[in-house]
Amino acid sequence: MDFRPDKVESGFARLDDLVAAVAQHASAAARGAVERWRSDAAALRYHLRRRPHDGPPVLVLLGGTGTGKSTILNRILGQNISATSYRRTYTAGAVAVSASNGSIPPGWLGIELVTASQSDLPARGKVGALLVVSLSIELTRHLTLVDTPDLDGDTPAHHAEADRAFRWADAVLFLVTPEKYQMTELLPYYRLASRYALPALHVMNKCEQQAIADDYSNLLRLQIPAGSDDDGVGANDRRIFVIPRDDAGYEPPAEQNLHALQEKLLKLGPMAPEIRAEGLGSRGADLLGRLSDQIVAPLREDRKEVDRLLLMLRGMETPVPGVDVNPLTQQLQHRMQQRSVLYLMGPQRILDRVRQAPSLLVRLPRVAWDYVMRGDVSAAALNPNAQRESREPPDFRTILTDQFAVLQSRLDDTLRSSAMLQRWAADSNPPPWQPALADASEAGKIADEELAELKRWLEQRWNSTPRDTRVLESLLKYLPGGKQITRWTEAAPYLLVLTVAAATHHLLGGADLVVLGGWSLATWLSERVSNEVAAHTRQTNQKITERFARLAHEQIDRVCRWLNDRAPSQTAIDQLESAMERAREGLGER
Repeated sequence: MDFRPDKVESGFARLDDLVAAVAQHASAAARGAVERWRSDAAALRYHLRRRPHDGPPVLVLLGGTGTGKSTILNRILGQNISATSYRRTYTAGAVAVSASNGSIPPGWLGIELVTASQSDLPARGKVGALLVVSLSIELTRHLTLVDTPDLDGDTPAHHAEADRAFRWADAVLFLVTPEKYQMTELLPYYRLASRYALPALHVMNKCEQQAIADDYSNLLRLQIPAGSDDDGVGANDRRIFVIPRDDAGYEPPAEQNLHALQEKLLKLGPMAPEIRAEGLGSRGADLLGRLSDQIVAPLREDRKEVDRLLLMLRGMETPVPGVDVNPLTQQLQHRMQQRSVLYLMGPQRILDRVRQAPSLLVRLPRVAWDYVMRGDVSAAALNPNAQRESREPPDFRTILTDQFAVLQSRLDDTLRSSAMLQRWAADSNPPPWQPALADASEAGKIADEELAELKRWLEQRWNSTPRDTRVLESLLKYLPGGKQITRWTEAAPYLLVLTVAAATHHLLGGADLVVLGGWSLATWLSERVSNEVAAHTRQTNQKITERFARLAHEQIDRVCRWLNDRAPSQTAIDQLESAMERAREGLGER
């Protein structure tokens, strides 16, 4: 194998940067895998930079609950350094014992380093920090010993602390008891220590029978490949050390007792360079495999799912609001016609009154009865159109708000249909995409603003003088009392007919102005007035439709941006895979 440490270190540094970038677009579960991978990659880079003259090796004690790691550490050192207790899972964080703070390699474990004072002893440790106790004796000048939390405790954080210490360790001491030497949590670490060429020692604590110690030794022979050096400092050493229970009548052989363990620790040294390089290559290969299986492959699947959902969301663009403000303008159209001089002059007014006659006749008995019995007559009884004209217009604000809420509901249903996003929303209430949803009242504001503008136009046109009336007034202003005559037409419309006919007889000859105005000009007036109101109605409808479509587009776009950030881009994933290939070349793989 052509192992190149410098190229491997630079390759994993590049990978670390890329993984950190894609982690911003990963789910909570994926971010957990990313954080663990980055910690293990940092440990690999530490080992790649590690040199024999960089300080004493760091030996980590690893074991389950109740195996007595803190007790054995104190007995090895001959000092009460680490806190012990009958209570399980007592040690909360890593506790390092070294000759001085300078003996700890810079950046070791990748967490905060805290120096313990005398008041902190015996030390229990702190989650997320490395507590360092200074003790200058022969053993600590040769090794730095680290006590760790339990591997099999009820607290996942404790397991994570112990696992991280193992990844950063230069050597490891496995500790078991007769009750727990077969614990499954330790078996993977036995194999990893051998695979990574870590010097490893095996200790059985609280032992009372040699047969149990021999059975543990046989178990190690099955789990660890054969082949250790003569001094037993290699990664494949299967000899165990035995510490009897204090009140036991059993004494282990001299080559397996506490004194032999202390002597062994003083001889513990680094592996041969070629064996160490092979172990580092195995670390790198395992990290690349875990990166591919646990991070890149899930992120690629997430990217595919996000792209599929984006296509579905984009398909909801430009919904039609279905709003028509024509009911608001119909009254204005009728009002403008009624205020027109030509309407007053023509037969349309007479026809309107004729159409009202049947309704008046039908209501006459009821009106007479009300007048006789109660002495009043309602306006609605005399004017059959009054109730119809006074009806409230549709609630356009509610219409738009409801339609916008329907759009948001469709977006929500689409997102919830995805198994990937269901995992995102499993522990989230409201759902994580809630901040991307706009307030539905924003759609109602469109109706409020456009209808307010329409109302201003209606009010202006409602009280304005129709064009034909302005033309006739401009003609009559040259006659004495012309404007007063125009006002009288509301009560006596044909007075204006006679006046205009007399004033314009020399222009129109013998033509009958009543016929001209009643049948021709009234028709022309109705078309002009209708066209003007209809044009403004269409304009208002178009504005509402365009603004609603724009708001809907912005809502869909906001949700799409949120969704797009839930997975890294295809380019980022491709860059990550390319960096993985370059890292494999540094490991000597093809």
